[in-house]
Amino acid sequence: MSEQRSHVYKWFIELDDGEIEQWLRSQALAGWHLTGFRMPCRFTFVRGEPADEVYRFDSFPAWKRSAEYDQLCQDAGWELVFYWWGSYCWRKPAADGQPNEIYTDTASKIARQQRLLMYFGLTSLLLIFNLLGSRDRQMDMLRMVLTGVQAIMLLPMSYLIWRTVSRLRRLRRQAL
Repeated sequence: MSEQRSHVYKWFIELDDGEIEQWLRSQALAGWHLTGFRMPCRFTFVRGEPADEVYRFDSFPAWKRSAEYDQLCQDAGWELVFYWWGSYCWRKPAADGQPNEIYTDTASKIARQQRLLMYFGLTSLLLIFNLLGSRDRQMDMLRMVLTGVQAIMLLPMSYLIWRTVSRLRRLRRQAL
């Protein structure tokens, strides 16, 4: 008998609100365990015994991936579910009284928010650069549509930058 698989399409952006992590935990409690992810929004699950598992996402630039980081997380009880171009998804059994966070100190939380801010900022700069370059070109219908989509994408990117900066400020105040 083959294992039962399910593919669920769900959009998310990796921020600290934990909504996607709570959803993944509820899936594990129902017996659906995450085995993979394909961009931009396809989660793959395999059917198993219900379990209370905690999921956490983390980001590092792909060129900075290190075996030490992987080993540090594994030594803390985290299992790597998937890695995709700088994005990690970790899982471990939920345990009362033990930390269920990858980052437990304020300095590490600040560094994570700074990495996210770098990602969102660079993406926004690329969009702006492309939009400014498109004004010098003759616009056909496809180019007009793509330019419009890029302009629209700047709104959510601005929101993500604002949220990340707000979190950074809050964490820095806590560190004082």
